Amino acid sequence: MDAFLCERAYREIRALSLLPGKKKPAGLLLGHLRGPRIFIERIWPTEEGFRRAAEYLWELEKALGCPIVGFFAYLPSRRYLQAILKPFACGKILVEIRPEKRNSFSLKCSLIDFSHAFKLFPCPLQIESRGKK
Repeated sequence: MDAFLCERAYREIRALSLLPGKKKPAGLLLGHLRGPRIFIERIWPTEEGFRRAAEYLWELEKALGCPIVGFFAYLPSRRYLQAILKPFACGKILVEIRPEKRNSFSLKCSLIDFSHAFKLFPCPLQIESRGKK
């Protein structure tokens, strides 16, 4: 399993990283699954205290018209991870955004799976570059 971050979603993550302040929004990754690859097409920022109950996420997925393929967060806390590591998240991904120098950042992608407990497993992430797919 691997993930492919489309250019639009990458630009949206980059734009959020430019927001002032240390606290950045977390949110949902929208896209689709094709074979063993998860395509991330868009992001949907969420507010602090966002409800992550499965019923609510299914409803939101229908309203957005695009499957939720995962979650993203800037330096996710243990509390955030505990909130998303639920049955709805199994088979989805988490993209951790790690701020670096001068408005740059790095991305770490993990697959959310269950093996006696919910766990994060490394997942390769490919980023679409301009003019190439």
